[in-house]
Amino acid sequence: MRLVVGVLACIAAGVLGVAVADPAPEQAAHAASSPSTGAPAAPAPAAPQSDHPAPTVAKPAINPEEKRLIAMGYKPEMRNGEKVFCRLVEETGSRLGRKKQCGTPKELTAAQTATREEVERAQRIQGMPSGK
Repeated sequence: MRLVVGVLACIAAGVLGVAVADPAPEQAAHAASSPSTGAPAAPAPAAPQSDHPAPTVAKPAINPEEKRLIAMGYKPEMRNGEKVFCRLVEETGSRLGRKKQCGTPKELTAAQTATREEVERAQRIQGMPSGK
């Protein structure tokens, strides 16, 4: 219970600190909405208009398979002009060892399917009675 109260107090302090740290936007909005001073507020200078629209950067489309890999912890990388997905995998038997596992979406899906089928096959064999 003390832990929960402590965590909530820290969160409240953080939120309060952010609210107190930057009061300028609230004051500017309040000053613009209620002209209580004798001098009228000058309008902000407009940005110069140009004939050319600002360039937009198009994000590459991510298909559902790539989204699934990203959700599993893989990160996209480019290797030899090909998009591969990589993640660090703990090495069995080592406390410090990690290795980078990379592959294309097709390769990673095939490996996952093969692993799942192998586990199911082992479970079927283990579940069968010995016949005595």
